[in-house]
Amino acid sequence: MKTKAIIILFLISLKLFSQETNSIKITDLELPNAPAFTILDYSPTIINTPSTTQAFTVSLINNINSSKGFPTDYALEFTPYWVLSQKKRNLTDYVIKENQKAYSKPYKNLSFSFAAIKKDTLQNVSAGIRTNLLTVNRKERQESVTKLIEKLERFKVLTDENLPFGENPHESGTPEYNKWNLDKINKLSQLKEYKALTAEIYSKIDSLEYYKPLFTADFGTAYNHFFDRNEFKSGKFGRYGAWLTLNTNLKLSKSNKNYLNIYQYTRYLIDEMNYDTTALAYVKEKNLDVGAKIELQFNDFAIAYEYINRTNQKDNYRSVGNLKYKINDQFTINGGFGKNFEKTDNLVTFLGISWGIATNNELDIVEKNKTK
Repeated sequence: MKTKAIIILFLISLKLFSQETNSIKITDLELPNAPAFTILDYSPTIINTPSTTQAFTVSLINNINSSKGFPTDYALEFTPYWVLSQKKRNLTDYVIKENQKAYSKPYKNLSFSFAAIKKDTLQNVSAGIRTNLLTVNRKERQESVTKLIEKLERFKVLTDENLPFGENPHESGTPEYNKWNLDKINKLSQLKEYKALTAEIYSKIDSLEYYKPLFTADFGTAYNHFFDRNEFKSGKFGRYGAWLTLNTNLKLSKSNKNYLNIYQYTRYLIDEMNYDTTALAYVKEKNLDVGAKIELQFNDFAIAYEYINRTNQKDNYRSVGNLKYKINDQFTINGGFGKNFEKTDNLVTFLGISWGIATNNELDIVEKNKTK
């Protein structure tokens, strides 16, 4: 949950301590399946469109049917926005500017992923990129942001009127100085308008967390290289794929916590991982995969079914049901069961956990001064 009280605490702390505590932590970031995993169809679901990802996401996936014991397959996903874009990471840029518009920019969701996956005797190393091409925000969210801005502006006026710290007659840093300021804050906190306004601000910030976009279009691409029997010299091209995912979210209740999410998925895949026992060589295939996914989301729990057809091959498809549960802001559990594309050994029985490393996920309340 985005921290509810920080905007109010910031305005007060600016007056008390003059600077440096003017930031908030964003904690409702998503933990997606990394493209470096999905290029190999090695995940509970390969159709997903995260709205905003963590700075770093570590994913562990175990094929229950393989009886490996502790998971041996790992992925790391990295989102530059939370690590590199220091100047732009502020509340105005992240929430207000983006959500006042019907369409949002893709740079916030650009991510890079890397994975190591072992399948039988093959050690796979994959790299992937994902970004959002288009997001159409709900009108209700835009209206909610506008109302939040109005409340914040009124709150600033109220604090300026009732917290005249510049008039403090005592020497800065002394007990008398701090007591004088705290007395003013205590008086402000008892005002009827202050109580009503803070409650309204809390409510507006809370409501923003649950508005899913009306429509999104996401693009992903990934490359896989594999090594046979742990020999470096055996390394060769495995797969390359590029895909487009379209998503629309339909509200099931007024609370904005329950949704019916519908996805359409198209992927072009070059695959050279199929071994021809007659030719004693790996055979290259070019495939077009088209599919869909339907998902019922109830707050932190989601149940879904995805079907993807390999259009240039007869009776070759992926049919998987999956469950997802968000334990907290850092951990998400994913499970999948069904049929994968392979003609043999095609049982999908995955259990995965994603761990979001919430490093550097802070936003400045105000924009930093631009330097020439």
